[in-house]
Amino acid sequence: MPGGNEPLTPLQWQPVPGQKGAFVYPFTRKVDTVSSNSYLVQTSGAIILIDPGGLPDQATHLASIVREARAERSRPLLSILTHAHVDHFIAARSDPLLADPEATLLAIQEAGASAIESADGRLTMADLLGQEIPPIRIDLRLVREGDAGMSQGPVRRMSVNAVEITVVREPPEFGLPREQILVGNDPPLAIYHTPGHSPDSCCIRIGGLLFIGDLPFAASPGLAGIPGWNREALIRSLAGIRELLSRGGIAVVCPGHGRILLAGDASRMLGAVQEDTGTLTGVEELNQDRARETAAFAEACMEQVNELFTVMAGRLYYVSHVMEELGEDGIAADLPALLRGDVIDDLVEDFAGFTREFHSGRYMPIHQALKGGQVISRLERTFDQEALARILDPTLLRRAERLLGDYTTMLRGYNPPREVVLVDLPATVGTCLSGHTLPSSSDEEVLASADDQEAFGRLLLARIGMPPLLSDVTVTFDAEAGIPAVPVDREHFLDLLTYLLEDLVGTGAHAITIHTGTERDAAVVTLSGEGCTGRPDGGIPRRFLSGLCERAGGTLDAREADGSRTYRIRFPLVP
Repeated sequence: MPGGNEPLTPLQWQPVPGQKGAFVYPFTRKVDTVSSNSYLVQTSGAIILIDPGGLPDQATHLASIVREARAERSRPLLSILTHAHVDHFIAARSDPLLADPEATLLAIQEAGASAIESADGRLTMADLLGQEIPPIRIDLRLVREGDAGMSQGPVRRMSVNAVEITVVREPPEFGLPREQILVGNDPPLAIYHTPGHSPDSCCIRIGGLLFIGDLPFAASPGLAGIPGWNREALIRSLAGIRELLSRGGIAVVCPGHGRILLAGDASRMLGAVQEDTGTLTGVEELNQDRARETAAFAEACMEQVNELFTVMAGRLYYVSHVMEELGEDGIAADLPALLRGDVIDDLVEDFAGFTREFHSGRYMPIHQALKGGQVISRLERTFDQEALARILDPTLLRRAERLLGDYTTMLRGYNPPREVVLVDLPATVGTCLSGHTLPSSSDEEVLASADDQEAFGRLLLARIGMPPLLSDVTVTFDAEAGIPAVPVDREHFLDLLTYLLEDLVGTGAHAITIHTGTERDAAVVTLSGEGCTGRPDGGIPRRFLSGLCERAGGTLDAREADGSRTYRIRFPLVP
């Protein structure tokens, strides 16, 4: 076995732990939706291919390895699928050896067999991934529902090249339906039915190796809620496989995507997945409409996240520069580490490049949605929120955090969370305006802290890093009397107000008028900017502002005329 952090070495034959005379050849890839990992196992009696994958080049490479192994000794080729998602099997159709039903036996659990033989675009994920699949014949249907009541013993037999292959029904183990596949005189392969990620998901044990398909990712954003996903079944499957791992005998766990794991690491990972799955109640199915909606939100969200991080990085650079001018070189040197601007730039540009290819038709909405989730999960690790909140405008950080959280929630199969409460609109607008008009600390507070170097430095940093948005703008606020409280998501409403004020200031408004009132069946907040000259980039996209207003519980209208820009937010009155 390889040393270091790699339990198995990719693209190399090596002994299967716990099974003398068996060897495994892993073909591993980075995690994506294009193709799965593949694994070849050769014994004295057979060559076993687990998940041919989704790419023609991958299938060609695997077939060449199979031919080399067969040249040494002729043996039947048995291809076993962990489940029927297209990225795990469709590549086999591109190679003559793997596609030849006379040369390769294809085996999968019964539900997956039905999906593949009927070319079911929904359950195979082909529809979401933008692929067409032909009907494919399945030779061995594993763990069939109709066999559940049968006593222990052989349920199917077939002979290939004078080698007998027998499927034997076994009693359930750790709550998991189980079968064994006997190939000639080889030790048995154990098949565990582990539905949840898909109805047909199975884990395969060969000696001290356990092939677990996509179990590690089954609760991930963008995968929870795919067609055929089942929360209760997934929890049972995860519990059963963790119990199997706890009994010993399994040294290495081979997932359907990503790196190979030692058994202990895999058990801990699956425990976290099981805990996460327990929280996923009421997840909506990820169909084409949901994928398109999520992809559009990803694009709008990333545009604004980029804007927010650009502002934060610019302000942090300015604060660092001022502190250097004041002789505080130590403080200035520590500031860049709070926000990893180079990493953020790379991630945002990576997403922007992917988005361009998505709009060119290369990728499907589900690819765009999952790419957004991947980038956002990395962005969340690029800044020290607690430390930055002491230096920069907290609303910048809160908005960035809320955008990232809203997107992850949507990708998980939920609508972005709304905490609707009855809100006093004039008071809430007034609170927002105060936060953007008054400095973070008064001159008196800064001077009073002069004897405490730490407190003085903290207040000075905040004063430099948090310039009031409206300090150079004339603001008039007028509120009608008697406006009733209206149901609003307050945090999203405050975010919306801040974005609208930033848009008006950013387009050159020298005076802003805000009015709250009622009309017919709605409470209305109107923001008008005078002297708006526009921005080269067009300002904040209307689709983003409208979506944010919907999450706040209202609707947004906008109009422009003769250097003025007006936004009207309407919230329904409680009957």
